[in-house]
Amino acid sequence: MKKAIVTFSLFAVALILASCTPSNEEKAEKLVKETLKDYLYHPDSYEPISTRIDSMFIDVTTIEPIMKISGEISDLISKIDKCKMDIESAETSMNIYAPDGYSSRFTRGEYARAKKEKEEAQSDLDKYAKKLLGEVASLKGNVAKYHKGEFTGWAVSHRFRSLNGAGSMTIPGEMVFFCDKEFTNCVGYEVGKFEEFAKILKVVDEATSDEDIMDYFEDNSFML
Repeated sequence: MKKAIVTFSLFAVALILASCTPSNEEKAEKLVKETLKDYLYHPDSYEPISTRIDSMFIDVTTIEPIMKISGEISDLISKIDKCKMDIESAETSMNIYAPDGYSSRFTRGEYARAKKEKEEAQSDLDKYAKKLLGEVASLKGNVAKYHKGEFTGWAVSHRFRSLNGAGSMTIPGEMVFFCDKEFTNCVGYEVGKFEEFAKILKVVDEATSDEDIMDYFEDNSFML
């Protein structure tokens, strides 16, 4: 009888302790609320709407490098496009002022100027193209590391309300947070920005060549 009473008592204590232990959802909501103080204009107006937690198997430390590299790739592609336009413009001028037996000092000068502009633009183009290949290789390397393949923590999708910058209107917000296993640290991203980031991951994963990746950034140069 005493043994049964002891067993029951231990079971009751276990239930009490379990009821006092915060759930993962509660841990996530507490950490997210604390983290959001750095993102919101008026933290005191924060109201949670919903929270969803999923296990994650990614290397969170690669997210920022991937975003940074993606921005640099877009910038390089813009510079390359400008170099190509400058070369085309210089070639047009060279054709117009091509020297012949009747060339004046002015036309020879204009031809020389256009020729120099073409050479400078070509030099910049070669430099940017070489750097672009290096950035694409770095992007692929970081995306490969992103897919960790083992449990690394928690992905938390969180919807909430808060006052806008002017403090005049309550607006809904949605962010995704990546928390460590113990819910002690996390980083957050606006859902829209992270969706664009996810598109880059998909493009890199499915690309059959570097050109596929470059074409994507060429068509989406406004991103990140």
